Amino acid sequence: MHDKTMSDLAELARLLDVPLAQVVPEWSVGEVSERTGLGIDTLRYYERLGLIEPVSRTAGGRRVYSDLDIERIRFVRRLRATGMPVETVAEYVRLRAQGPSTARQRLDLLREHREIVERQRAELAQNVAAVDAKIAYYVHLIGGETPAAGEATT
Repeated sequence: MHDKTMSDLAELARLLDVPLAQVVPEWSVGEVSERTGLGIDTLRYYERLGLIEPVSRTAGGRRVYSDLDIERIRFVRRLRATGMPVETVAEYVRLRAQGPSTARQRLDLLREHREIVERQRAELAQNVAAVDAKIAYYVHLIGGETPAAGEATT
C-alpha cells in the first residue's frame, strides 16, 4: 500500500468517525468482485470513469480495497440501479472526495435523483395496473366470465 499512508488512513478514519480497520485496504479486486457482485473489469472501468475513487495499490501495483471502498462501491451500484446517469454518479463521487464542504451539493444531487426515481416508480405502478387489468380481462375471457366495468377489451 503506497498510495495512502497509515497517517492518511488514520486521518480519514478520524474524519469519518469510523474505526481505522474500516479504511485499511485488505481486499483484492477478486474478493471485492465477489462481495459487490461487480466483475473485475467493471470495477476497473468504474475507477477509470470516476465512479469510484482510485483505490490503494500494493508495491506490485495490485489494487487493494478497504471495507469503506466496498461500502462506497455498493452505494454506487445502488445509484446506477436506480438509473442515475454515469456522469451524475461521477459528480457525486467527485464532490464526496472534496469533503464535508460539499455536503449540501451532495444532498441536493441525491434529493433531485430521488424525485426522478419517485416519478418513475409512480409511472411503473400505473403500468403494472394496466398489465393487471389486461391479465384480469384474459382470465375472464378464458374462464368465460365477463370483464368488470371499465376493463380493457383489447
